[in-house]
Amino acid sequence: MPMKIAAVRLFVEEMAAARVFYAEQLGLKSVSLDETVLVFDAGPLLIVELADDEAQSEGLVGRFAGVSLGTSDIEALHDRLKASGSTIVGGPERQAWGGMLMHVKDPSGNVLSFVQQS
Repeated sequence: MPMKIAAVRLFVEEMAAARVFYAEQLGLKSVSLDETVLVFDAGPLLIVELADDEAQSEGLVGRFAGVSLGTSDIEALHDRLKASGSTIVGGPERQAWGGMLMHVKDPSGNVLSFVQQS
């Protein structure tokens, strides 16, 4: 049986800010919005988890996530996130393979990538 990615986990320091960013600003479809864990349907599940002491000490908050979320209009997403005060690490840029790529920090400093295929 072939394997596929089932879920991606990100650790955050503040759940209220994470809920606003992921649910409202990005508009991801929520599966579960708990006090310590947010789950979104983003292809595979995107699990946003409140970092406990162990996650904090291991440096799991505020890092490059290695996650790329697809969008059909990266310029509009850029404008919306910029207007909301999100930190844009790298604005929309055409890539050699033809698509567009952008990097943004979530409220805990995790860097997410957004990709628009041409």
